[in-house]
Order: sequence, then C-alpha cells, then structure tokens
Amino acid sequence: MGKRIIEAVIRGACSLNVYDVGETIEGLAAKLGKKPSEILKLNSNENFFVPIELLRSVLRQVIEESDPRIYPRDEYKMLREAIGGLTKIPPECIIIGAGGDQLIDLVSRIFLREGDEALSIEPTFTIYERCVKVQGAAYRSIPLKEDFSLDVDSMLSTITPKTKVIFLCSPNNPTANQFRREDVLRLADEFEGPVVIDETYADFSGKTLIDAAIDLDNLMVLRTFSKTFGLAGLRVGYLAANRRLARTIDERFQMPYSVSTIAIRAALKMIDKWPEIAGTLSDIRRERDVLVAELNSIGGVRAFPSETNFVLFQVNRDSKAVYRALLKRGIIIRDIGRVLKFDNCLRVTVAPRPLMERFIRELGEVMCEGA
Repeated sequence: MGKRIIEAVIRGACSLNVYDVGETIEGLAAKLGKKPSEILKLNSNENFFVPIELLRSVLRQVIEESDPRIYPRDEYKMLREAIGGLTKIPPECIIIGAGGDQLIDLVSRIFLREGDEALSIEPTFTIYERCVKVQGAAYRSIPLKEDFSLDVDSMLSTITPKTKVIFLCSPNNPTANQFRREDVLRLADEFEGPVVIDETYADFSGKTLIDAAIDLDNLMVLRTFSKTFGLAGLRVGYLAANRRLARTIDERFQMPYSVSTIAIRAALKMIDKWPEIAGTLSDIRRERDVLVAELNSIGGVRAFPSETNFVLFQVNRDSKAVYRALLKRGIIIRDIGRVLKFDNCLRVTVAPRPLMERFIRELGEVMCEGA
C-alpha cells in the first residue's frame, strides 16, 4: 500500500511546474574553464548594491550574539516591531515567514482545497501556480493588457464560486510595472476572498498598498528582505493584513520557529541600516534608467520601462540564441521568451555600473554578430 501511495504522489507531481533556477556561478565557471569571479550573474534579480562587506559584518555580529541552542521567541516580536516602525503599520498586523515563497505556500494551504480555484495574471511569478496546484486546486490566469496593466473587468468576470484567492505581483515579474492602486482596490472590493499583493519589488518603485492592507478585510501584502536588503540567501519575509486575519494566520496556521534566529537577527540589524539601504535604492533607480537607455541604443534591442531592480527587453533575434551566446561569455541572464504579443524577451538584473558596462558591451557584440 505504501509503495502505491508514493507512486501516486510522484505521478501526480508531473503536473507541477519545475522552478528553473538557471545556470549557477560555479557550474558555468566549470563549463567555461573560468574562475567563479569571472562569471556575471544577472538572472535572479538579486541586490548587488548592498555592500557584501556590510552584510558579512552584520552576520559576524549576529553569530557572536546568538545562541543557536535556543529557539527564537523574542526575536519574532522584535522583528515585527522593527518592521512596524519601518512601514508605519501596527506590529500585530505582521506575520513573519521564511521568505516570500513560504508565505505564498502558507496562504495557498489556508484558503485552497481540492476543487477550488485561484486567479492570477499572465505573465507573472510561477510559484503562485505551483503552490495552488499542490493543494489540488485549479490555477486560472488572465493576460495583462498590451500596456501590461491589469484587465480588471476580465478578472472579475472570471471569478466563480470556486475562486477562493487572487494572487498579484506588483510591481510584476517579469513585466517590471506597478499596477494602479485603484485597480487593485477594485478587485479587493468586488471579490469575497483574499487578494494577495506580492510587493517583492515595491521598494524600487516607491509605491505600496501596505497601508490599505491593515484596514481592509481581504487585502494582504507580501514583502521580503531578499531584494531591498540583500538577504536573499537568508530567507526572511513577512505578510501584512488586518489585525484579526494576521493574528489568525500567525497563531493557527504559521509553523512555530519558521525562520531561524540568525536570519531574524540579521533582518533586525539591516533595518537599523535603513539610511544606507535607502541610498542603495536610489542608486538602483538611477542605474536602472541608464540601463534602459543603453539597451535601447543597441540595434535590435527594445527595453521596456521598469519600476523594479530588473529590466525586461526584447531582441530581434531568437532570445535563446542570445541567452546562449552570453552564457559562453560568462554572463547569466534570464530567457523569458514570449511575453504577451512580444516575442524573444529576456530579463536582466540591474547591477552596479562596472557590471552593467560589461553586460552592455558583451550584449552589443552578440547583437552585432547576429546582424
């Protein structure tokens, strides 16, 4: 019996998407016979503007101050209070989690059962679909409009009694645009279930709905320390909701000790560094604008506007060929392919100027080779 159960799970898992992390630094370096330091990794929207020396200093302090033999307790309260002070929302409206992905999975487990449906957009972050399908629910997506804005009317007309949750990423990945506040609030107003806004990239746009989440019955906002604070490897995130909903999720559904003491204390220290972090956000926005202009100056390349720390761009060649050509040069970006009506799209992380100079130079050469 046990073997049949395992086989059924494995067969059923074939319908779930696989999240492709792409080439790794060490793996590509080995293939090319290069040093890892020669590889330019620009495929995962990581934040290379936060100085590595700052992060290592913070981690050394955390290690010295922490006793890993003890479960984190007060640390959760401390982090909620620090986040509350930073975002100007009550600490009791905050649920701490192990990065955004774990919180997306948590929401899916709470609100979805087999036979239910979840609604999202196309294109967007693929983890929503995976988490929905793991619960045995159906995932339905509505294409964005040609200008990448929400098609609110189509989304509302798609809702059925089976629709239990709506996932939105704003600013959206991979289209890099922020959705209009009034469009999101209309969805929340006219839908009976939770509307989850993934604001992973919100600090790069300077706009947020977190203020509305604490007042509305069904709006939840997801944030993470991975991008803004450069803590992608430590996995810290949080969900903001009204007091009643947040308390229910935190006390009844979230696992105890879901985030390590080291990660929480590191997040706390990085919040204390907010003036420095805010400076890096300004640097990213400035470099992003330069990158868009430089991409558009290359023949056969069209860059789309961005409100994130990455840029989506289209090439007039096969995007897979451009991706592979850059790999051979030690540069890893993301091949997105078709985005709505736009074929051959790629995505690149915004990085400090010396890294961007190399990327632009190499991309320009690749595009010339294919002319």
